[in-house]
Amino acid sequence: MIMILGDEPPEPYAEPRGTCPVCGSHQVIHHPLGGPDPRLTEEDPPWVHWQGCLLVFSDRTCEGCGAGWNMERDEEDDEE
Repeated sequence: MIMILGDEPPEPYAEPRGTCPVCGSHQVIHHPLGGPDPRLTEEDPPWVHWQGCLLVFSDRTCEGCGAGWNMERDEEDDEE
């Protein structure tokens, strides 16, 4: 899918940091696909690590215990 950037910059990254489902730590790192929009005037939180085009591991990791998980997959499992 090709996305064409509009005239208006997107909203800054605003997902809540969350907690680790394994150890309960709040030291969660987000690994979203893509990259930050260069038109944004404010920086992303330091716990957001953009991954470019390929996500080869979990989209969330815990600095406390090293656990990794995917938010989208976990939300689908909750619906079943």
